[in-house]
Amino acid sequence: MNDLTGCPDEARLAAERLSGSPASWRLVVGRRGGEAVWQVTGPGMDVALKTGPGPAAAVVARETAALEAMRSAGVPATAYGKTTHHGCTQGMAWLIRPWLAGPTTWEVFQPIRDGQPDSHERALNAAVDLCTSVGSMHWYGWVHGDLQPHHSLHTDGGPVQLIGCSWSWARDLPPSDVHVGGLAHLLSPELAAASVAAARPAITSQRDEVYALAAGLWWAATGQFPLDYQAAAIDPHAFAARVLRQMIADRRFKIATTDVWPAFTTVLRTVLTAEATRRPTAMQLAQQLRSIHGVV
Repeated sequence: MNDLTGCPDEARLAAERLSGSPASWRLVVGRRGGEAVWQVTGPGMDVALKTGPGPAAAVVARETAALEAMRSAGVPATAYGKTTHHGCTQGMAWLIRPWLAGPTTWEVFQPIRDGQPDSHERALNAAVDLCTSVGSMHWYGWVHGDLQPHHSLHTDGGPVQLIGCSWSWARDLPPSDVHVGGLAHLLSPELAAASVAAARPAITSQRDEVYALAAGLWWAATGQFPLDYQAAAIDPHAFAARVLRQMIADRRFKIATTDVWPAFTTVLRTVLTAEATRRPTAMQLAQQLRSIHGVV
């Protein structure tokens, strides 16, 4: 068993009631002073337990609220939210959901990044499935708010499931005042500008989300962020996230060039260079990617 220091007894017992006994624990994500995620495996089922202490408790609690609201709305991309359990103990929020078996988008694209032949069809199908899942979420009136290739799981027999939903919003759950738009490298220029402005909340629109979707797929395919930091002589790791968001808002960076999978990255480049009003929807992007089947 991994070290469970800091895991509330109430949450541990709830996870083991669901998984069955004996249960084995594996720490998947551990952030000092922040969120932690365990995979709990037992004879009944595997579950994921997320805990958030202190300031992170509000983040986990908001994800719980988002999943409950999306469950009521019937959003397919978060169908696992139908069987979540949660609580708050001694200033720590916790959330239990079924463990989702299947690779992330980042993992599906690993062979592309490794330059392996005959890996394009699986990756392309995964990209289409992801765009379709995001498009379905948008159709239901929801925005994920933190799309990146590590937050999408390709499970068998159903739509791609989106995790990390703390910043999701819709009419029934307004955007959070503390959200700054997600991973800076994947932000559209207009969302980056909103995130550094004094006004709150900084609202992630569906158009912003399509930009993040394309940027995340570019990152997954090439292993590099789509912004050409090298051409601007910028080391993005040398700047605080807020400074980097300001640079993106000021359009300091062009979209990089790459020789990785031209048929695929050319479609993504079109999205990333288009004005916001001319970006396709997520469903339209799925169709554009579907049209390049067989072309590598």
